[in-house]
Amino acid sequence: MPATWRDPDDVTPGARRTPREIAGWRRYDALRRMFGDPRSGITAQHIMAADTLRELVDLATLGYAADRPLIYVAQNAQPRFGMGPAALAQVKAARAVKRVTALFPPLQLAMIQAIILRNVSVRAWTTALPPPASQAVEKGKLLAILEILVQHFAAEVDDDLARGRRLPP
Repeated sequence: MPATWRDPDDVTPGARRTPREIAGWRRYDALRRMFGDPRSGITAQHIMAADTLRELVDLATLGYAADRPLIYVAQNAQPRFGMGPAALAQVKAARAVKRVTALFPPLQLAMIQAIILRNVSVRAWTTALPPPASQAVEKGKLLAILEILVQHFAAEVDDDLARGRRLPP
């Protein structure tokens, strides 16, 4: 999807009154698309909580990329004295994801995986269910899931907003 957003690295705009805007392409996000419709019930807190969950799942499954020097230097194997900071962050994120998934039953976890993590639309989710379900009912279930995520991630989202690490949608 074509999109524009504020440059997070432009903390001091200088002589400009507004920060620099970046134009580019974003991946389709069903929640952000629903956020555009005021009747959908999706709020900025819902999107920020979903983004926090997405970041945790990405970190738990993929981890951080290791620093790679631009010049190849052969290094001999040396002993390690424990996990590095990237591995520790990955383990911490895996524990956080496990805590979140413990809050939901299997059908809601399937909905989280489809709509929040894989960005499937609610319409596609309802048609994929064995007996096709009502979109309004499934949207209500999604809103209930998002409310639980907002309550669970309230401290993290507030801290990120206060420190400027997260921008509201």
